[in-house]
Amino acid sequence: MKIAYIYSAFINIGGADKIIIGKANYMAQQWGYDVYLITDSQNDIEPFFPLSEKVHLTDLGINFFQQYQYGPLKRLWVYLKLMRRYRQGLTDILSKIRPDVVVSTFGRDAKFVDLYKKYARAVIAEVHTTKSNLRALPNLRLKGGVYKLLAAYIEHQLNASARRFDDVVVLNNLEQDLWKPVRQVTVINNAVQYYPEAENPLSAKSVIYVGRAEYEKAPDRLIEIWRLVAQRHPDWTLRMFCTGAMLDELKAKVSEYDLQQQVLFMPPTKDMEREYMTSSLCVLTSRFEGFPVVLQEAMGCGLPCVSFNCPSGPRYLITDQEDGYLVENGNTEAFAQTVCQLIENESLRRQLGRKAKQNIARYSKEKIMGQWRNLFENLTRNS
Repeated sequence: MKIAYIYSAFINIGGADKIIIGKANYMAQQWGYDVYLITDSQNDIEPFFPLSEKVHLTDLGINFFQQYQYGPLKRLWVYLKLMRRYRQGLTDILSKIRPDVVVSTFGRDAKFVDLYKKYARAVIAEVHTTKSNLRALPNLRLKGGVYKLLAAYIEHQLNASARRFDDVVVLNNLEQDLWKPVRQVTVINNAVQYYPEAENPLSAKSVIYVGRAEYEKAPDRLIEIWRLVAQRHPDWTLRMFCTGAMLDELKAKVSEYDLQQQVLFMPPTKDMEREYMTSSLCVLTSRFEGFPVVLQEAMGCGLPCVSFNCPSGPRYLITDQEDGYLVENGNTEAFAQTVCQLIENESLRRQLGRKAKQNIARYSKEKIMGQWRNLFENLTRNS
């Protein structure tokens, strides 16, 4: 079976890149599928996550990043010009590949459903974020005025496109409910990426955070939390694996609070499993999440996790007070208190960590990828 994934670029050290590449590798290596990853703005950058030699990565060389150097009006003109090139590039490559299934990651290409249907037996939209945050719509709404009207138009267009796909795949049941006014969707969770045999001793005086330094991930809230934690436990460190727009702001805040010895900004690494296994606790402070990969990875490595109970992913992974803790969204004092409780109680950490590893096994690669295979086969069988 031929599968064509449409994605902007594998240039981020983030969950979506890791998940898509992981699925492509699995389909090519385990099932013998002919898998194509088609990007528009890779710009000769090597993907951070390892890609199987059996997977074909093709970049169309559109480079949508160039539009951002212009003002609003010219930027719109350049964007429309680039979109015409994008459609033509997709036409050229799909006419050669003739895939059985096209999987759109529901970015700017979502409007090309008619093109996909011309060359593929089935077309699927795979949504990696919450419905409310598609195309960063909240940022446009917050600006108000004409931007609010633009957000409404974009949302209308996305909903219209979604109705035309053969199926739309979302990450959890709440997202399924949010899509009900638009169309019926299918829930397929992300799979656990790490599940080592060794037991995590949870003895290191180290807490780990993994996430982009962006507004939605809210690492700024974590600095406020750690300011409180460090007052009681100055011998513990918070290791932050993050890059992004807020990084300088975070470092300035750490300096302001004199936390340079307690908060360590770590460089990107391809061996995150080792980093989880040398930590004793994982924290997530996002304002919203689809299905956070970091919690799955940490729990697979036997780490208890503390997360804000934000909309909507964490509640589908953490069972509160059984394998981790869900804290009222935005309550930084309660979050800090929970972290301190786990720092001070090693036996509780180990109890929660063992249960976390046991519970997260329900998202094994074999189970999740089996759901994808069934979806592909059912849609192409009926085409």
